[in-house]
Amino acid sequence: MSKDFVKWTGLALCVAAVITFAVNAVLTPMLPQGSFSALAASQVFLVRQSFAAAAALLLIFGIVGLHVSRLSLVGGFGTAAFVVALCGGAGLFSVEWNQLFTIRDFALHAPDALGRIEDAKGLTPFDLGSLIAASTFFMGWLLLAVSLLLSNQYSKLSAGLILAGFIVAPALSALGVSGAWPAAGASAIIGAGWFLLGVQMMKLRRQQV
Repeated sequence: MSKDFVKWTGLALCVAAVITFAVNAVLTPMLPQGSFSALAASQVFLVRQSFAAAAALLLIFGIVGLHVSRLSLVGGFGTAAFVVALCGGAGLFSVEWNQLFTIRDFALHAPDALGRIEDAKGLTPFDLGSLIAASTFFMGWLLLAVSLLLSNQYSKLSAGLILAGFIVAPALSALGVSGAWPAAGASAIIGAGWFLLGVQMMKLRRQQV
C-alpha cells in the first residue's frame, strides 16, 4: 500500500477533527430551544447534521488508514481495536445520516409522530440504535488510543489527548456542567488528538504492508 493512501486518510482525520469541533462548539449552541421536532426542522439542524455526517464518514477513512499504516506492528489487540472502532464509525455515520434525512423529514412532515417517539417512556428502538452506535464508537476509539499508547509508532500525546477527551465530557456532566460545553470541551481535546494523529500519518514514509 503506497504512502499516498495513508497520507490522504491522515488528511481526512485532520478535517474530521476540525469539523467535529466546529459542530459541537459553534453549531450545537445555535440549535433552537423547545421541542425536538422544532429543533430537527430547523435550518441549523440541517447544516449541523450535514457536517456531522461528513465528519463521521471522514473518520471511517481515517480509521482504515491508521490501521493500514500500522499493519505490520498492530498485533491482535490493535486489530480488535480497529474492528470495534470501524464498526463504531459506521454506526455513528448511520445515525448522523438517519437524523439528516429521516428524522428531519419526520420533523417537517409528521412532527407529532416524531414527538410521540421522542417522548415515549423507557428505552425505545429509536434510542437503542443511537446508544449502540455511540457506545461502540466510544469503546473503539478508547481501545485504539490504548493500542497507540502501547506502540511506539506514533506520538503518545495524540493517544493521550483522545483518551482525555473521552473522559472530559462525562466528567463535566458529573460536575453539573450543562448545555453544549461538555461536548465542546471534549471535541476540542479529542479533535486535537485526531488532528495530531492525522498530521503524523501524512508524514509517514512509504511502508511495505
